[in-house]
Formats: sequence, C-alpha cells, structure tokens
Amino acid sequence: MIRTVGFFREQPAQWGIKNEESIHGFVRKSGETDENEIAAYLVNGVDIFSEMGAEADVLSAEGFLIAGGASLKTDGEWVWRYDLPHYVTEYHLALPDEFLRRIRDFNYAVPQLDEDTLFTILEEVTGIDFRNQ
Repeated sequence: MIRTVGFFREQPAQWGIKNEESIHGFVRKSGETDENEIAAYLVNGVDIFSEMGAEADVLSAEGFLIAGGASLKTDGEWVWRYDLPHYVTEYHLALPDEFLRRIRDFNYAVPQLDEDTLFTILEEVTGIDFRNQ
C-alpha cells in the first residue's frame, strides 16, 4: 500500500488524496542534521504525474510560487508533492519517522522503479486507470 506525505489542508486538494492535517503543526525552528540530504532525496523522487502551473507557498506571506508544486513524486512506497523539499528546507518541516528511516536506509538514493510499478502507484493514489484510457 502506497503512503502519502506532504499533503496538507492548506493546499488545494487533488486526486482525492486526503489533506486532513495542517502544515502549521509540522513546522520546526530547525531541521534534521541531514536535512539537505533528505531534501535531495525528495527532489530526486521518481516523477509520476506532472502538474502545469505554480502553487503558492502556503506559509509565505509574500505568496512565493513553486512551479509544478502539485506534481507527484514517489520512491515506490511513499508519494509526495513536488513542493515538499521546499517546505523541508525553508520551514524544516517534520516528516514521519518511518519515511525518514526509509530515506536513510536507502542512503539518500531513490530506488529505480520500472514503468509498470509507476503506473500501479499512480493508479492506487489517484484511483484512475491510466493504462486503459
């Protein structure tokens, strides 16, 4: 079962992914000691869906825009938004311990995934059968 991380109620809902928690509860004064490596892992996640346009940084008073922010990335077990690394580095966003363990266990390198696996993940997350469209 695919798990999601980095989807918050302040962000526009997409694909039926639940945005129940507030991002404000995850903001910290400082990040993990390996925050840059964690952010690099997130940036290097495998793209599974690209959104055109830009998403507003929901924590920025200046309305900073993140190009493609609602796009989806994965590592085969977790799915996150393209804008998650921004929140991790700018606001030291806390991530689930299980996700951090996975990132560290993979030594900050996203595993390679085949096309069939990517379609399966995308279909599970969105509920849409993309292969038979």
